[in-house]
Amino acid sequence: MRRFFIEEIIEKDGLCLIPEKEARHMIKVLRMKANDPFILITGKGEGFEAVIETASHKVVYARIIKALPTGPSSPINIEICQAILKPRIMDYMIEKTSELGVSRIQPFYSERTIIKPDKDSASNKIRHWRMIAQSALKQCGRPAPAVIAEPSGFKEMVQAVADKDGVKVVLWEGEQRSDLKTLLREKETTEVFTGIIGPEGGFTGQEVNLMMEAGITPVSVGTRILRAETAAIALTTIIQYEWGDLGI
Repeated sequence: MRRFFIEEIIEKDGLCLIPEKEARHMIKVLRMKANDPFILITGKGEGFEAVIETASHKVVYARIIKALPTGPSSPINIEICQAILKPRIMDYMIEKTSELGVSRIQPFYSERTIIKPDKDSASNKIRHWRMIAQSALKQCGRPAPAVIAEPSGFKEMVQAVADKDGVKVVLWEGEQRSDLKTLLREKETTEVFTGIIGPEGGFTGQEVNLMMEAGITPVSVGTRILRAETAAIALTTIIQYEWGDLGI
């Protein structure tokens, strides 16, 4: 059954109003019509079985049939702090880590960040990224979309991570003493994991030193040097496999 996202249930005369964007997708793209069933997911992680009551080109009203059991959340809360990448690459990273179950994505600006949008452009990007996370929710069946935070500066990001509980790492191609595999095998399972990924040009030595001083552990993934978006996806997958829900 097709899945659609809505921030919250808005009822009128016992019917739920479907927002214009989803309504247009239902009617114009999928050619759905009255009496067609679907699943409605809210921003709170609620799920409902619903059926289209009335439909026009821009407006759909649906009748809620029943609430559905809430899908299981991952046993580990994964946050990816990602230096802002070029648009298509950033979109891909958000989509795939969202599908894999990352809880929160914190974009940030670092010294070598290539894309540094102005305030208006940043607002549009955040809106766009959140739509990607919502689409990923409909694809993978997770109960709630990944939280896409407002972009922050590098130092603000580091301080916020330093104040968090759990395991905190930065993937750094220059690390030669500590690798991710060894770290995961030596540590007990945690409920909170934060991973920091740099921009296309990597972190500066000064930035790495600042993270180490804040209690963030640099780790490598062996001899391979991964693209930034690949690193975020690989890191999320590995953590979900070891401590999360990539299993029955």
